[in-house]
Amino acid sequence: MTLLSNLASLVKIYSFGRAGLMSFAECVAAAAAAGVRTHSKNEVEQCDEASSEMKSAVDSTYNDKATLLDVFRFIIESSKQHFNPNYRLKVCGKILDASASVMSSSDVLLEPLLHFISSFPPDFLNYGGPLREKVQEWLRGYEKQASTSCIIDTKLMKKLNEFPRSFIYHNHSGNDIVNYDDEDLEMWELKAKRWARALFLIVKEEHHLDSLLQFIRTHGNELCKKIGYWEWLPVKYMILILGIAQELHEMKNRTVDSHAKRRTKGLLEVVDHAESMGGSVIIKKFTRSFTFILEELVSYTNQSCSVFWSEEAGDTTLPSSIKGRLGGLSQRRLSSSNTTAVLQAITSVKTLASISSYCSQFQEEEYLSSTSTLDVLWQLSWKIISCTPCTSETKAEIYLGAYEALHHVLKSLVSMPSPSALALLTRPYNLSAPEAEVKPHMDYFVQIYIENINNLIEAGYLARARRAILIDWKWMCLESLLLIPKYALQRGVYIQNCDVFFSDAVIRRIFSDLVDSLENAGEGSVLPMLRSVRLVLDFFALGHKGSAVSSCDGIDVQMMWHLVRCSWLLHVSCNKRRVAPIAALLSSVLHDSVFSDMDMHESDDTPGPLKWFVEKILEEGTRSPRTIRLAALHLSGLWLSHPSAIKYYMKELKLLTLYGSVAFDEDFEAEVTENHDARTEVSILSTSPDPELTEEFINTELYARVSVAVMFNKLADLADMVGSKDEAESSHASLQSGKLFLLELFHSVVNDTDLAKELYKKYSATHRRKVRAWQMICILSRFVDQEIVSERNNMPAVRQYLETFAIYVYLKFPSLVGEQLVPMALSSYVFIAANVILHATKNVQSRHLDELLPPIVPLLTSHHHSLRGFTQLLVYQVLSKLLPALNSGSYGTVSLEKRCFMELKSFLEDNSDCARLRVSMEVHLDAFDPYISVTPAGIFSNRVDDIEFECAHVSLLEHVIDFLNDVRKDLRCSMAKDATQLKNEQIHMQDSESIDQSKEETTMKMQKDMSLDFQKKVIVSKHEMQDSHSSSLNSKDTYNSLLDVEKEDELLDQTLRARSIAMEKLKAGRQQIILVASLIDRVPNLAGLARTCEVFKAASLVVDNANILQDKQFQLISVTAEKWVPIIEVPVSNVKGFLEKKKHEGYSIMGLEQTANSVALDQYVFPRKTVLVLGREKEGIPVELIHMLDACIEIPQLGVVRSLNVHVSGAIALWEYTRQQRSS
Repeated sequence: MTLLSNLASLVKIYSFGRAGLMSFAECVAAAAAAGVRTHSKNEVEQCDEASSEMKSAVDSTYNDKATLLDVFRFIIESSKQHFNPNYRLKVCGKILDASASVMSSSDVLLEPLLHFISSFPPDFLNYGGPLREKVQEWLRGYEKQASTSCIIDTKLMKKLNEFPRSFIYHNHSGNDIVNYDDEDLEMWELKAKRWARALFLIVKEEHHLDSLLQFIRTHGNELCKKIGYWEWLPVKYMILILGIAQELHEMKNRTVDSHAKRRTKGLLEVVDHAESMGGSVIIKKFTRSFTFILEELVSYTNQSCSVFWSEEAGDTTLPSSIKGRLGGLSQRRLSSSNTTAVLQAITSVKTLASISSYCSQFQEEEYLSSTSTLDVLWQLSWKIISCTPCTSETKAEIYLGAYEALHHVLKSLVSMPSPSALALLTRPYNLSAPEAEVKPHMDYFVQIYIENINNLIEAGYLARARRAILIDWKWMCLESLLLIPKYALQRGVYIQNCDVFFSDAVIRRIFSDLVDSLENAGEGSVLPMLRSVRLVLDFFALGHKGSAVSSCDGIDVQMMWHLVRCSWLLHVSCNKRRVAPIAALLSSVLHDSVFSDMDMHESDDTPGPLKWFVEKILEEGTRSPRTIRLAALHLSGLWLSHPSAIKYYMKELKLLTLYGSVAFDEDFEAEVTENHDARTEVSILSTSPDPELTEEFINTELYARVSVAVMFNKLADLADMVGSKDEAESSHASLQSGKLFLLELFHSVVNDTDLAKELYKKYSATHRRKVRAWQMICILSRFVDQEIVSERNNMPAVRQYLETFAIYVYLKFPSLVGEQLVPMALSSYVFIAANVILHATKNVQSRHLDELLPPIVPLLTSHHHSLRGFTQLLVYQVLSKLLPALNSGSYGTVSLEKRCFMELKSFLEDNSDCARLRVSMEVHLDAFDPYISVTPAGIFSNRVDDIEFECAHVSLLEHVIDFLNDVRKDLRCSMAKDATQLKNEQIHMQDSESIDQSKEETTMKMQKDMSLDFQKKVIVSKHEMQDSHSSSLNSKDTYNSLLDVEKEDELLDQTLRARSIAMEKLKAGRQQIILVASLIDRVPNLAGLARTCEVFKAASLVVDNANILQDKQFQLISVTAEKWVPIIEVPVSNVKGFLEKKKHEGYSIMGLEQTANSVALDQYVFPRKTVLVLGREKEGIPVELIHMLDACIEIPQLGVVRSLNVHVSGAIALWEYTRQQRSS
């Protein structure tokens, strides 16, 4: 125990990262598992009869384990800073294992145990949660033997049942006058919540709740009798009841939402599988107990709320200590007695509202037999908003408490499902008045509420901080007031004598008040205000249709401009980009009812309010990954619902398509999972038509373009309905929007400076953007009419999407094959032609075969081995599918052309090398479907683990090249083994002296040959050029072949020796000039510089990324120079440090740049140790590097053009350096 405690305590001393904390948790779990529990069955029995000394030892053990459990709690809480839910689950699981290994739940006092349980994230212990069963087993003592589990269960249940009484009477006596404040209430609420959570985790049998239910009835029936010195008791009692009710509410919500329908043992298993908890035994028992105390609770609430309208309380003079308070959230500027009275009233209202809401949901018939409780709450609300104007700060503070109580009333009324309750809240205000004067109840209530609370805010009696809190309560109450009629409409409640809820004047006043206040909204008001804006826009839309709001014309453009500008100011003023406010902002401003109005997007060729807002939010989204992801989700849903609006957003769609960011928003998923507001607001956003696909990418930078791709794929389905009997109203708009965006992307890939590049680095930003563009073009290929793009030279990752797009278009428009499909890039032509033939319809397949197969056949004998194998693979696919097998009898009757193709097919089928290639590529051949490959699922699905390069899968040609390279490598290894074996068999027959003499002669001969001036090409071995029949050689041919291999091996040995000698000489004679080319990004320039450096024996070439050496274009231009000249990788960000290091090593730092003080190249004398810095192709050397240079050199120029290619300039400067060194 001591060792484990000391080990675990290290977490409080040292700071651990993610990997460190995970490893630490595993160490703790392993150490705990290796120990032995200190409390066995015998120890438990002995504890009952122990002496005082033994009891002291037991107390010490209790303290040790409580301390250890507190350290475990600290480890769990430390894991929260790393956000990732899966990581936190592993840490929590390990710590729970460690706890279960060293102690039982009854080995520690109740308080540290409740603290420990509460430290687990709620989702881990909810119904269906991954740790729920394990925690229950530990709490209930299932790890013990059967004979002791009952003892542990009874012991812990006894502690839990004793908690209510000890909680209420803790540290108080009947003679004490107890005053309390907000901090005290918060502490009591946390304790009650922890207890309730543990109670419903461990409760197993019905009789376990008997004492608790009896406690609720007994103490609840005496609330009004606790006066004077006992006034603190009802508050603690109500806090306890609130904790139970809230846990039952959350239990129901978690059960309904849980996707895992795992049954749990014991009484609560009925809750786990039922969507409604009304039939549960535990729910019925608590509902009856709550109903029993309702009448007493109503009386106590009426009594305690008298402080809100009492004149005596407002005349109290504040003590000096109170006047000095700033008035924060828990610092009411009231005397202690008044603070206690106000908190007592708020708590009683909150409890009554919560219990009433609970009973109405789970025992509706009995509860609604009398609506007295509901009437009390509604009358209380009217009294609060109708309070007389205040005349002092004390009275204003009391009114602030009243509005806090009002929030709890309205919140509970929103959640009441009964039609009677909603009918009461929405009935006409004055039924006795003439019909023309009847006002909707809610309308009049809201009107009075806004007027009076604004008067209280503007009166100036409240301190600034307290006024901000009142404003928060104002918007939370308003949100609830707007939710009540909304839920009434959703539930289809019929309100007699009341067809509308609000008048147009009131709803416009609410809108104006909200928008004017957005710019200066506090953090606590942001969500309620944005939700209220969304609700007001809902009512504007309903009023425009003639319901809910009387005589409403809806929202106009000017009102919308006011909203978007104020909302944007609110957004940019928020320091933290939380998920909930961003989602609420999007759903409120970009409201579905407003988005359908085209004037909101553009009017008279000028951007409308919505377009202006979308531009702003996406511009900000390029710097905030979560903003652009949420915007992409919501906008793609809105555009799908309103395709007519897409034409106004071509620029924004292109931004989302090409967007890519290396930023990783790790806490996004955790925030959505754990934060109720975030989860709710995200669920309100427009949904994706393919959520299963898009949700896989929710925490990646691909999410934006996947959302757009899914949207256009769905629009293509709508566009396909044009002209059919199922044609939808939006089908034409879908077709036009898809074609418009396709043409926009076509224009970009052809004319955009970046996207139209044909030479670019692999994996560069240009490469990525081109892949993204062509991925989207493949999705949009379903919108192609007659516009076709020509193929251009691109890297495989880009070319595969061009090929996919071309195949789909040619299959859709077969007549274009003869006109447009001409040989360009040979591999692409083969792939496109073969797949057009294979997937064409029967009526055009024969024509395609005649047109497309003949140009492919000559490529079967291409000198390029990869193209040859690639063509053989696809031609066989075509022949095997379209050329039927002929029997021997009919073979002589077929045409010569057909017989030739039959022989070709037979050769490709029987040749062992072709068969090996075909078997290896079979899975890749079968995977390609031109119709699936142009859908989002075909492009993005099942590639979440391969997102390091834009989800671009490896093309078929690349698979063929990899296969051939592997085969050639295996063949060379095999030949080398055979040659070595044969050589060893011959060597042992020679005399050792002759061998030494032979070696000496060979060395002297090779050294002499090194000085000769001739060039010898390396000839490919004949074994690499043998055809497929090489396997049938007889033994003599095989022996002769091995002799040839031996000769080649001797030649290779001599060549290696010569190369070794040459390398030593080359290393000794290398010049001391270093070329820094990290600022250069064009492949041809870098390859040319590598070749130049090798020719002039430069010390080294410095590049930004050494991966450029693997680039095919680089290797083609450098002709292996990179193998002989040292290449150093120095990223652009590290160039400055590299130059400083070289300066310390004695190098002179020179720059090839035209500056005011630059020296002509022919007049400058190079130091022997020189570092020459080359600038970017266009911009040259940056200013921050120029200041580090010892000198700038320029090449004298006589022509009109004032610049040279950077490779040419570097070559000229390097030659001048070489010339000077040769002359010295």
